[in-house]
Amino acid sequence: MDEKNERELLPDLLRGFAIVLVVLGHCIQDGSGADYRSEALYFSDRLYQFIYSFHMPLFMMISGYLSWGSIQKAKEHKERTGLLKRRAASLLTPIFLWTAVDYIRILIVNHINGEPQPEALIFVYFYNALNNLWFLWAVWWCFCVVYVVHYFFKDRKVIYLLGFLVLFVIPDGLGFGAYKYMMPYFIVAYYWHDYVQTNRDILKRDSQIWMLVMTGIAFAGLFAIYNEDSFIYLTGYKLIGKNIAVQIGIDLYRTLIGFVGSVFFIMLWQYILMMVGRMSKKDNINVMFRILRHLGAHSMGIYILSGYVIIFMIQRLAFIINPSYIVNVIETVVVLAITLPVTMLFEKIPFLRKFVGK
Repeated sequence: MDEKNERELLPDLLRGFAIVLVVLGHCIQDGSGADYRSEALYFSDRLYQFIYSFHMPLFMMISGYLSWGSIQKAKEHKERTGLLKRRAASLLTPIFLWTAVDYIRILIVNHINGEPQPEALIFVYFYNALNNLWFLWAVWWCFCVVYVVHYFFKDRKVIYLLGFLVLFVIPDGLGFGAYKYMMPYFIVAYYWHDYVQTNRDILKRDSQIWMLVMTGIAFAGLFAIYNEDSFIYLTGYKLIGKNIAVQIGIDLYRTLIGFVGSVFFIMLWQYILMMVGRMSKKDNINVMFRILRHLGAHSMGIYILSGYVIIFMIQRLAFIINPSYIVNVIETVVVLAITLPVTMLFEKIPFLRKFVGK
């Protein structure tokens, strides 16, 4: 989402770290054997739970933080309209293009197998698009909310408060449960960027170390009680039709652990970056940093393409019977080794670059 010519290192490192976790989580889910996948046993897997407790909130916080600059720069009506069009092109175009590819593939397979084609083709296509690549939809809706509140309501916090309360009664269908779950991370990170601009010395080095330690302890304590109910996919977000006290507890808990986990890893990578900067010249960043930076810079394409590699390759590894983290790590390396160069290739070809949000 960053439109600067000179990319900041930390956001790309964080996105690189996060996209590795995304792929690893998907490999645990889909690359641990057919029985493991069909019975959804991954929801009780502790490593899977660890990843899902914070990795998408971390991604959303990075997106919100980096969106601050582009929104602040768009002062005139023409600039605002252009910004909205660019965001729609980068986030929504890949969704509708890949949905079209999926749809054409299904039509061809049905024709070959002599199966009836779905009725109401256009309706089915748009319905599938609304359920495809959910995180891109989440970023889009979060961006639109901040865009509207900033330009039309002058950043009034009461609008966000009212909106937050409304989220509890909006239905969770068509992915809205996950979008509502992501909303606070984007908004808080957006305004944190604004706050940092006027309070640059807010975090001194000593306070950073203490905050790193405290958030690490807090995250460990919160994760100790993480369970299957903590997954947004299983318990949803809305209150209607549920035990209100229990559901509010679940919603607040997973939001809190997402924040604490994200802040911990942001500060951890910031600390690592600072220590590496002391030990070596900036031009001499080690191999791990270069790899993570590349992964982070191309994370959208990797997120999109990895799903297809996992579905059409990793899921078909029939010899995998029992779950194995070693196998999952190998699968993750293979998926990243395929999707990173393919993403970079897509970005160089004018038409194909639209498929990866460029």
